[in-house]
Amino acid sequence: MLPFAPTLFVRPLTPEDAEAACHLINRMLALSIYSRAMTPADVDAQFLEEAPPGVFTARWQKRSTFALLRVGELVGLLDAAVGLDSESLDLPDFEPLGLLRFLVLPEDPAIRNDAAVRLLAAAEEFWRRSGVGRVKAYHLSTGYSQWQAGIGLLPANWTEQVRLLTEYDFRYTDRCYCFARSLGEELFEESAPQSALTLVFRGTNLDRRYQVFFRRTEQIGEARTVQCVVEQEGRSLRIAHLVHWEVDDRWRNQDVGRWLLRRMINDAAQQSLEQIIVFVRMHQAAAINLLAQHGFVEHAFRGYALEKILRA
Repeated sequence: MLPFAPTLFVRPLTPEDAEAACHLINRMLALSIYSRAMTPADVDAQFLEEAPPGVFTARWQKRSTFALLRVGELVGLLDAAVGLDSESLDLPDFEPLGLLRFLVLPEDPAIRNDAAVRLLAAAEEFWRRSGVGRVKAYHLSTGYSQWQAGIGLLPANWTEQVRLLTEYDFRYTDRCYCFARSLGEELFEESAPQSALTLVFRGTNLDRRYQVFFRRTEQIGEARTVQCVVEQEGRSLRIAHLVHWEVDDRWRNQDVGRWLLRRMINDAAQQSLEQIIVFVRMHQAAAINLLAQHGFVEHAFRGYALEKILRA
């Protein structure tokens, strides 16, 4: 036994770390719904590129992934960025947010607290140097394509991350649920709510966008599904991820959302996909009720987004 605890050391992640990082990241992804293991090439794309690919639009200004080493071994990491998430794109570029995308803590519980402090301190210094005053952690739009079908939320069962982030003054700002429906031969009737409405498709089967127009000129609703392959119970699963589904306030309660939902379910079934899934915010009661009416079942999942104001 060593007479002292080996020092933890933080430095930027490098391409040479990609294979070791895979082990750490995939250990966490295995505990996360609708995910699949990353390869070293995925690590390069998601953690080292300036503009990583994702399901949602984000505006990246700066990025830095911090690697935590112990006796030369990679034992933790934190993916930090400066930019604007999908809900903040209207903010000016000179008011960027700090973004905490992912945090991997060591398996050894004896060093987790120290690891979290060191990684978060390095990230906070990075954000402050970039003029950031507010940090969003695990916002749903900044996730990786391989993780939770592209959703970046912090799973509630990652209890150590939840505990340590809240102890570090991060506060909850959002909570989401996950609903899924198995797909088969059963199709829904898709009658338009009224004759003046038309439904237009854009994109491809892999990334399909739906737009509803009134009298062919006024857009009153839209939706989007993305196909992805995930790993579940030791096998690959082809699914449709409903990433956006919205109807103009003036057209709520007129079956426009129902029409859109049925079309997306039918399209996914006709493409021989196995499930259609959607992550729903806790306040979206109408959407939750409509999903239940169409055979969606809630998973035992809670996902959180958090925020922290950096003190001057």
